[in-house]
Amino acid sequence: MSLPTLLQRLLASLQRRRLESELDGEILAHLELAQREAMARGLTAEEAADEARRHFGGIAQIQEDHRDARTVNWLETILRDLRLGAASLKRDPVLACITIGVLALGIGANTAMFSLLDATLLRPLPFPEPDRIVRVWETPSSAHRNSVNTLDFLDWQRMNTVFQALAAESSTTATLAAEGEPERVPLKLVTAAYFQVFAVNARMGRTFEAGDDSSGAEPVLVLSHASWQGRFGGRPDIIGRKVLLDGEPHRVVGVLPPGPFDREQAAMWKPLQFTPSQRTRGFHWLLVAGRLAPSVTIQQANQQMLAIDARLSELSPPWKRDWTVSVDPFREDLVGEKLKRSMYIAFGAVVFVLLIACANVANLLLARGAARAKEMAVRAALGASRGRLVGQLLTETLVLCLAGGVASVAVAHLLLRAAVPLLGDLLPFTAEVGLDLRVLAFAAAIAFSITLAVGLLPSLQTSSHGIASFINQGQRGSSQRRDGLRRTIVSAEVAVSLVLICGALLLLKSLFNLQSVSTGIRTENVITTTVDLPLSAYPTAEQASRFYRDATDRLRALPGMVDASVSSAPPLERVGEGMAILNASRDKWVDIGYKRVSPEYFSTLGIPLLSGRGLTGRDRAGSPPVVVVNQALAARLTEVFGLAAPVGHSLDVVTPDWVKLDSKLVSTEIVGIIRSELTGNPAAAEAPVAYIPIDQVPPRHASFVLRTTAESVASVPAIRQVIRTIDPHLAPGEFRTVEQIRERSLSGASQPASVIAAFAVVALLLAALGLYGVLAHTVTSQRKELGIRLALGAARGNIVRKVLGEAGSMILVGLFCGLAGIFALTRLMKGILYAVPPLDPAVLAAACLTMALVGLASAFVPSMRAARLDPVRILREDG
Repeated sequence: MSLPTLLQRLLASLQRRRLESELDGEILAHLELAQREAMARGLTAEEAADEARRHFGGIAQIQEDHRDARTVNWLETILRDLRLGAASLKRDPVLACITIGVLALGIGANTAMFSLLDATLLRPLPFPEPDRIVRVWETPSSAHRNSVNTLDFLDWQRMNTVFQALAAESSTTATLAAEGEPERVPLKLVTAAYFQVFAVNARMGRTFEAGDDSSGAEPVLVLSHASWQGRFGGRPDIIGRKVLLDGEPHRVVGVLPPGPFDREQAAMWKPLQFTPSQRTRGFHWLLVAGRLAPSVTIQQANQQMLAIDARLSELSPPWKRDWTVSVDPFREDLVGEKLKRSMYIAFGAVVFVLLIACANVANLLLARGAARAKEMAVRAALGASRGRLVGQLLTETLVLCLAGGVASVAVAHLLLRAAVPLLGDLLPFTAEVGLDLRVLAFAAAIAFSITLAVGLLPSLQTSSHGIASFINQGQRGSSQRRDGLRRTIVSAEVAVSLVLICGALLLLKSLFNLQSVSTGIRTENVITTTVDLPLSAYPTAEQASRFYRDATDRLRALPGMVDASVSSAPPLERVGEGMAILNASRDKWVDIGYKRVSPEYFSTLGIPLLSGRGLTGRDRAGSPPVVVVNQALAARLTEVFGLAAPVGHSLDVVTPDWVKLDSKLVSTEIVGIIRSELTGNPAAAEAPVAYIPIDQVPPRHASFVLRTTAESVASVPAIRQVIRTIDPHLAPGEFRTVEQIRERSLSGASQPASVIAAFAVVALLLAALGLYGVLAHTVTSQRKELGIRLALGAARGNIVRKVLGEAGSMILVGLFCGLAGIFALTRLMKGILYAVPPLDPAVLAAACLTMALVGLASAFVPSMRAARLDPVRILREDG
């Protein structure tokens, strides 16, 4: 059939009523004309009508031939079967609702998970030519990536020929004085080429230009679209308007378009103007991104950057001259290996749920097919081919799957609304999660695939028997072949459910182990908040120290305040200032965490002193430099330098100055050892941390750590007021309890565990539903056999044991097959478990026991129903 003919026939299918009416009119006109001619020859009206019809031929046959000639037969058949399939939903609404609900859950969960996976890992980054965007790192080793110092970045920018644009960035916060109270906002300091790297133009105004990041240039800002809308009310005159940031006026020069930068952890961007003190090779604080020049590959960029690094190595400090440079795809920095593995495991879990849902649907269709065996046999006896019957049954299945697919969109929408806020910190800012055309196409593909996967076999079985075989089967009872298939499906459901249950229990046990890790501090009634001291208002370290002392003294005097202290990093969070301690010959060093704290920090958190002394108010600027170390650092000093008793020894410590962007070696005395506190990931080993007096080396960014007598939230307004009284231009950051910080540190483990646990529960219930359905159908189909047994004196307890025995056999087969799947699963989960062996015997036993108990519980109702059968009534009905 040619394409024009096909299009003409498809168009005719849309005009069916008009064409049918025209055909009826033509037939009637032919009959009337033939009747008149016959009457003209002398026949009566009745004789003329009979002769006209006889010569014209079969009207129904002519109509069918005409329809065949003007339409596409297979399309007409499909449309007719779809109408019959829609009507079949009304015939058995309970089965339809269960099937659609199960499919909606399975397809919806997969659609939501695919949306997350697609936005995070599969879809190209939302920038022009995203494969040309890279990260450039300094690399102490092939397995580690380090941020970049200022002078290396400037030299890279000047000497390279492989980048179209190369930019540096540093994240911070600032106090924005707009309408109402001052507000802490996330801010990014970036060099002028930053937006060229991402090829992003401003929606209004402009982005940064060459010279904006030059020393002494006018302070300017670029706003995100969300910040412009939320903080400035979408004012159309925002371009050129000056806003007060950290007490200094900044002119707004541009607003970005809506998109990924609205999800970035920044509300505005400011040019990064390097000061003379920041131009150093000793402190690594910059993230560097680049856009490759046309036709340049990542391998070529790596080769040139390694050559540049070799030329610069003579200028580097001695302790980093064996470092190299690495150019990596930008996407690798956005999605860590742990997040990627967690998402793949979660996607595997929802696929398992879908498989179990499909198995349940297949069982339901097999049960419906058994009930319709007589109908199919009669149709076959009347001349319907087996292919025609299979086609009709598949189309009815398609109607169910399409209805389930439509309902799954609503399920996916609800799941995404619940999941995205919980995963906000884990997802990269480029991930735009939603139900777009790609995701909807995925849902449609699943629906059509399920139609073939679960509809074909039941359709073939239902259409396989003629009228004679149906009569014979009716005499024998239920089909053993069909029941055997349904038992196999249930065993597969049990196997898949066991894998999910085991995975969930492993993750939950790992989470429990993480929660039981000692923090090393007292967390009750401790609240934290942060401040950022701008250099414009606090140009010297002495002014910063005075602010911290004044603030802690006033906070300590508040009603209900037990103790107050200040630290460069909140408790339980990662200490981000990696420094090193060198020996006298400077050929050995120890990487450490570097924390600047007030003397009250240890008492506020209940950290005991193990040796020597703690920090005191006498440890100020101008006094001899001192440091308190934790147990982990003391052990490392013993291991590397052979210091059996570190207290009293002096070591060179790489110490930052006030602006924290230049460092120098300072001979520092170890005056005490404290118990180690947890810093960062609970799954990591204890980090070696050095505690420096905050008055000797004050930080710009600091956290107040406060212990109260009652609910910490009640103290928040008073704390805000104290800080505003000292400096009206400062706004404290988010208030958090230490318990909240603790929970957040566990979110990377608790979220995957809760997701897998939720899907495991769903899988368990679906498997129980499948087992119940098979046993209920078995009891119904074997009513006659069971009635005869009861009539012959069989004990009702034996009937119960028979049904439970059938359930037990299916469960045992499923458990045996599921153990093989567990071996494969645990290999994938090995990297995200903490203190749990992948094949934990207790977890395996608990998973098998849970599945067995739930399975036997689902078999209890059918077994009791079988035991309560009335043999007299059954024999009467069948007689």
